[in-house]
Amino acid sequence: MFFKSAKNLIPLVLILVNLSSAQPNKTITLNINYILSAFVYPNVISKDRGLRDLSTEINGWFGISAELKREIAENYLVGLSIEVVNKKTSDFLTRRISNQIVKIPVEDRYTIYIAELNLFFLAPFSSEKWNIYIGGGIGAYKGNFNKSIAGTKSEIQRSPTNLGIQVMAGVGYNLFKNFGLKAELKFRDPIVEVESKFKDNTIDYNGYIISIDPTPFRTRINFDTLTFILGIVYSF
Repeated sequence: MFFKSAKNLIPLVLILVNLSSAQPNKTITLNINYILSAFVYPNVISKDRGLRDLSTEINGWFGISAELKREIAENYLVGLSIEVVNKKTSDFLTRRISNQIVKIPVEDRYTIYIAELNLFFLAPFSSEKWNIYIGGGIGAYKGNFNKSIAGTKSEIQRSPTNLGIQVMAGVGYNLFKNFGLKAELKFRDPIVEVESKFKDNTIDYNGYIISIDPTPFRTRINFDTLTFILGIVYSF
């Protein structure tokens, strides 16, 4: 899935290039992002408050992103980034059927699309080799979640776009005239929700007929944590 997402970024990178003009002092960066953890709320619209507030912390989310930055004034830059985050978790549901304990495989796949617009300030003590910056801005987040029970997948009914804010600090190192590396630490607190449902209310698993709830359910993800970013920078 990681490499499939990388292929999806290719047309987005081309869009960022087309958005730029022939003016100097611009950079395009390709990044690998690591998100420490996120809280997943699987029963947001449950009538039971305890179930609504129930969450699971899932660690180790990976993403890839492309970013275009352009200098708008001395030591100030504006940046537009597009990011794809993926995560897959697997577990089992245990059911007693005809005096038999049956373990039913369950898989959750989360894909989050992120677009962020940021303003950066370049520290005045930066040099030709090193640059240190801070920044912040606004982001738009949209989710694509699927739950699979014994191979039967849920279908998305509604996936609104939510807004959030972020702040970051980073350092860049110029390897050559036009190429460099960057390391960045970002904090953001977005909430992403997707409402889904199963088309059928029963599934056949190895000859066992298993009932599933066909009513819609809503999944919420909250990235209240740090994101570590490593990138390759091309300046032009």
